[in-house]
Formats: sequence, structure tokens, C-alpha cells
Amino acid sequence: MRPEIILGEPGLESRRINLQRRIVAQFRKPHGLAGTLAGWIMANRASNIARNKWTVGLLSLAPGARVLEIGCGPGIGLDAVLSAAADTHVTGLDHSELMITKAAKRHANALKFCRLELVCGELTNLQSGQGFNAIFSCNVLQFVDDRKVFLTLAHNHLKTGGQFVTTYQPRGQCASADEGRSWISQFAEDLCQAGFTDVDVQERNFGKMPAFCAIAMR
Repeated sequence: MRPEIILGEPGLESRRINLQRRIVAQFRKPHGLAGTLAGWIMANRASNIARNKWTVGLLSLAPGARVLEIGCGPGIGLDAVLSAAADTHVTGLDHSELMITKAAKRHANALKFCRLELVCGELTNLQSGQGFNAIFSCNVLQFVDDRKVFLTLAHNHLKTGGQFVTTYQPRGQCASADEGRSWISQFAEDLCQAGFTDVDVQERNFGKMPAFCAIAMR
């Protein structure tokens, strides 16, 4: 008796790819029910929490420092900043209204006592000349379309001597450490081109996949 041959459903692979793209898009700009799930993953995944703490730990934060997080999501990085040094003030920036709502709920006390400001929008929506002591992000800047314009804006928002730190950890089934090293190396070069100085790159393992951090000064 010949074995039965089961053919794959037509279009199944195409639908799988489309679903994967929609999931990735939720981490770029979470919205709706799927965005709520993406926010929950951001807030509860152990490697994400550890990566944010590591990144903030690389900032040289003095008491009273003014800090900007780009792409604050549900507020994990904000947690780390608020507990890093006394009287720090942090601005959380995210273009997802859902994530700003989640962060506001998580940090109601910090908002009440004016240690936290939340802004829904892009870097261009911030008032110029605020003079941050540090700007940081985690797994956000891979989504930036025009990196040259973005880094020019970031440079202008920093005080002289201010610090810029961004961390990237590759995600997905086909992600690789080599991809991460390539990405962070190019980003470090872009920082130099944008006028940043003392550019350095660090690497640390979080589970099976390392994270890569670029550090620079204005």
C-alpha cells in the first residue's frame, strides 16, 4: 500500500510570514490587544529586565541627573533609572500611546512627585535645549529609518559631557550574534560621524544571545 502524501495547505507559508511580520510590528509600535501582549512580554521577560538594568548601569548617573529614555515601552528602563541615583528625573519617550499608558500606570508615584515625565511621540516632539545628562535606549534604534537625522537630534538634546547609550540584542529564530556585532559596529561608526566622542562597544550574554551596547559622549 502506498503511503499517503499530505500536501501543505496552499498559502500556509505566506500566512505564517505575514503573521510573523505583524508580531514584529507590535514590538515596533504596540497597539490593540496584540500590543498589550507585546507590552506584557517586554515587562516580564527576564532577559529584557536584565538587559535594561545592565544598560542603565552603564550610565554615569549622578544625583539630580536628567535622563531621557527613547522607546520607554511599559517602563522597565524607567524603573532602573529611578532607583539608580537620588533625585534623578527621567523622561520616557514612546510613540505608542498604549505603552505610555502602561508606563504611567506602573510609575504613578514618580509622576505624582515630578520625577518622571512621559511623552507620546518622536524625538522631534521634545522641546530643544532640555539638556539631558544621559540618553539611552534598549532594542529600539534598529527601527529608526534615518539614523543620521536621529543622532543629530540626540546630540543636540545632550549637555556637553552628556552620555548616549544604546543596547541591541538580536531577536527571532534566525537571529545571530554576528548580526548583533555587525549592527553595533555600524552604529558606533554612525555615532562618530554624528560628532559623538569616546565611542565604545560592550557585549554581555543574556541567555543564549548576547546583547551589544554602544556608549558615547557629547
